[in-house]
Amino acid sequence: MKLTSLTLLSLLGLSEACVHAGDAAALLDLFPKSNAPTFHEKPSEFVVSTQYSPNQRRPSHWTEGVDEKPAFHAYLTHKSTAERSWELRIGKGGQIYSIVSSCGEIMPPQRLMSPFNDEAWQMVTFSNDEVDYDLDKGPGAIRDEINSFIHQSGLYVGRKQKYTPERPFYCPLLASNWDEKERSYTMINWGLCPTISINRSDVLFIVQFRDLGAGVIELSHLCYNFGTFPLHTLATMWGGVRTSVMPELVLSNPDGSYRFHTPYDGDSKDCYGNIIDSGGWAAATQNAASPTQRTLKHAGTPGWQSSPTVYGAMDARHGERDYTVMNMDNRVTIAPGESFFRRTFMVIGTLGEVAEAGRKLESFTDLHPIEFSESSTPLVPLYLKTADKTPPQPTLDPPTPEAKPVCQLYAHPVKHSKPILLLQDGRTNQYILTTDPALLSRKVPFENPYPVGHAKHDNFQNRVQYLTHQTHTKSWQLLGYAMPADKADMKQHHTKLSDIPALAPLFQPGECAKADELSVRRP
Repeated sequence: MKLTSLTLLSLLGLSEACVHAGDAAALLDLFPKSNAPTFHEKPSEFVVSTQYSPNQRRPSHWTEGVDEKPAFHAYLTHKSTAERSWELRIGKGGQIYSIVSSCGEIMPPQRLMSPFNDEAWQMVTFSNDEVDYDLDKGPGAIRDEINSFIHQSGLYVGRKQKYTPERPFYCPLLASNWDEKERSYTMINWGLCPTISINRSDVLFIVQFRDLGAGVIELSHLCYNFGTFPLHTLATMWGGVRTSVMPELVLSNPDGSYRFHTPYDGDSKDCYGNIIDSGGWAAATQNAASPTQRTLKHAGTPGWQSSPTVYGAMDARHGERDYTVMNMDNRVTIAPGESFFRRTFMVIGTLGEVAEAGRKLESFTDLHPIEFSESSTPLVPLYLKTADKTPPQPTLDPPTPEAKPVCQLYAHPVKHSKPILLLQDGRTNQYILTTDPALLSRKVPFENPYPVGHAKHDNFQNRVQYLTHQTHTKSWQLLGYAMPADKADMKQHHTKLSDIPALAPLFQPGECAKADELSVRRP
């Protein structure tokens, strides 16, 4: 299905580990091949910059008190003198927090309680199994401490919850890669509950942005659940526009036309629609009656267990947030050890251009569970870098030309695999191998809300809240994936991680898998 508007077409704390192409390319080359058409008839270039330089770029005006710099990770820019240029600003979590084109800043001005982590284009997932609605604070509300939403962006700030961070903390970056030839940029992040919750957020979000030319951006998303409870909804993408810039929405019809669709109240049934009953796209625009008005469009695919919706939040025209939500939910279940893939498109142009692009792109959108097998997934060699007066460091780059790998890891999330993460302890600079990204984060006891003898008491006994922002971790990096020993295909020449002398002393399990429970491939 697709969405359109500018008409903008939108397809559906600490240091970060920015991994370069040499050692991250294999980890990030996991999306199915796209056969979508490109639109490179006019000369242009796709440029990526991770150097924050707001005074040299198109200015964006945010709510007073909101600071953009803590959220910033990269500028993705389509440069051309022959066609419309655009700029996406990508946050540390892989979220799109700014879209700038000829009509100015399209993203909303942000709230102080959630700068660039709620009013942004991002993946969001949720588990019904981990929520106790008896503890809800009211209709549609979930108590912060039992929140099981997982965002691609980061933590809320300024809430009345006891341990809420005072400064923004965004989802740690585990790997990134800019492919200049393919005009793409890819990121892997550890997803986080936006509040201080008792629920672990053992989720990897992987996103790829690809410039197809002429205002068309291909968005590929993958969600991998390496935790212990199922996920029941995947929003790809949650997002929206600044209402004062694009005050009207249109929704496509199956015959290729479109209709006026401006919601005023998110609780109104008229604001919700099954994309299967549409032409597959929706768009925010400056004037729905004029095909020459700037528009942002988001296109996605109707299909497999999917009930995508487009809707508006509050009275978007007059609300304090200046935000019109455009959200597409997939009603899917992602069980522990499983992955789900979705490909959508975002188009920036006039309403007429966006509608035409939507017709060309609709058949190339995609969504489905995706499974990587041990027999076909590429392997990445893991080396150990040692030097005087420095801690031993596992690395994907050979430290010397003659270096031999100590083992091999899977490059992609094979079903039931666990991510092997490299953490650096900021107190000692020591490197740690683990499958627990929250290993060095603070944890505080959770007071059981139910008395002894209550049917739900045991569910909340001996639980902790995860203060992911209060961590000794200096950096996170994904090295690859290992199989639980009891699920590994032993035909693939495995050995236990605990049996590798160079790595076993560096491994700490935290609350997750132990070294003797993990199998890696022999070099």
